[in-house]
Amino acid sequence: MLLSKNRLIRRRAVIGLLVLAALALLSLSYRQGSAGVVGDIQRSSASATAPVTDAAHRVAQPFVDAWNWTTGLIHAREENSRLRMYEQQYSLLLTKYQSLKDQNASLQQLAHFRSTASVATRYGSVSGTVIQQSPDAYNGNILIDLGTASGVYPNDPVVAPSGDGGGLVGVVAPNGCTASTCWVRLITDQASGTGVTSKVLGSTATGSLTPSSGTPGLLDLELVPVADVVNNGQTVVTAALRGRLQALLPPGIPIGRVSKVGQNDAEGATAYKDIQVQPFVNFQDLSDVLVLKVRHAG
Repeated sequence: MLLSKNRLIRRRAVIGLLVLAALALLSLSYRQGSAGVVGDIQRSSASATAPVTDAAHRVAQPFVDAWNWTTGLIHAREENSRLRMYEQQYSLLLTKYQSLKDQNASLQQLAHFRSTASVATRYGSVSGTVIQQSPDAYNGNILIDLGTASGVYPNDPVVAPSGDGGGLVGVVAPNGCTASTCWVRLITDQASGTGVTSKVLGSTATGSLTPSSGTPGLLDLELVPVADVVNNGQTVVTAALRGRLQALLPPGIPIGRVSKVGQNDAEGATAYKDIQVQPFVNFQDLSDVLVLKVRHAG
């Protein structure tokens, strides 16, 4: 018991001496700064531990550099992934914006045609969308999302947007309608076997417009006498037949522009001009359409 008590006294004495020494060193350091005894002790300690510190730094530095490089690489990859994600999102938004912009432009063209073209205001119209098209854009038929429930019937003309407002695409095919859909026969379809009675604005020239046998997508204006004056750039529209026969299409629907004028080799009364017409409509990009509600009596 006495021994334990002596040990406790010695421990307290040692702690007290250490506390006093620490206070003394703090006091000297405060009074003398780095120029006194404490400064000498600090410098001596630093000199003694400098080699060990330098060695430890040299040993640890490669590991520190490796850690910094690894974390930097991870952060760079994460940043690159984020940038790629943002780029994809931007690309999708840009594509959607361009699609909506093009659709808006085509709808504005059809709206302009509907409000300004006399043939559209005379018969009335209904707008729709192409839901099926042949891989060959110039041949075959297209399917639109309009049918008899919308007042659409066979032989009604179908118009699509163009730079000039609207242009003839074709006519609703016979026996091609349901209540909600109709097939449309294209004016460029070489298998249709029928022509469109047409005339050249600003000229007396009138003829039959048929798909060109040489170049898909172009039209030939046939049976135009050589005496009729026709120039490149003139507009071709549908023309009504005179007399008792009724035209399949009403007059005044824009079709295209004259792109070539020549003359065949025949002479005399059978000599006709060789006229080629470029349609206003882009048949490779058909989307929105306008059907003129012209129902012909049997």
